[in-house]
Amino acid sequence: MRRAFVLGIPFVFLVAGCTYDNGDTPHFDNTSSSVCGDAAQSSIDTDAQISVDAGLGAGIFIEYASGGHYHVRTSCDTSRSNTGCNWDVIVTPEAGKTISNVVGEDLGTNDSVHPFPPDSFQLNALTTTEIDGFTFDTDPGTAISVDALLDGVCALPYFFWVGPTDDGGSALHQGSPSNPLTLVPTPE
Repeated sequence: MRRAFVLGIPFVFLVAGCTYDNGDTPHFDNTSSSVCGDAAQSSIDTDAQISVDAGLGAGIFIEYASGGHYHVRTSCDTSRSNTGCNWDVIVTPEAGKTISNVVGEDLGTNDSVHPFPPDSFQLNALTTTEIDGFTFDTDPGTAISVDALLDGVCALPYFFWVGPTDDGGSALHQGSPSNPLTLVPTPE
């Protein structure tokens, strides 16, 4: 059973605490391949952060910071399920833009982040009770497309990012309407 838990979201002037649960659906039940095609688009809040407890929930967490700095992390529910999560994540910048300064974060011996031609980078990680991930830079305001598979299946319910809401606020978004998902930063 895969569960996603987020403990809190610190904002520039606001601190909000949230706990999210993606239900009792095991990751292997999400087998619809028709949703792994056309990319939906969403906004990602600049400078919002997501707090994650390692080993308690499965998820891919995407953050954007002022100046073009992205942070992508993966977690797993290994402390509850006793199994690891095999993540395959490809990040692609919008047309005409590039990704630079790619740095792996807490990657294990068999984990890697590497170029994925022509302009993308790929994270392959077996995440258990740690957080795996990478950081990278783009031109400020550059949109990215994130394509994520969990154990070889579209990771739609496991996407997390902070973005604007219809009422003008901001909230943690869980689950993607598509895979890949295009994220456009809010103005800096």
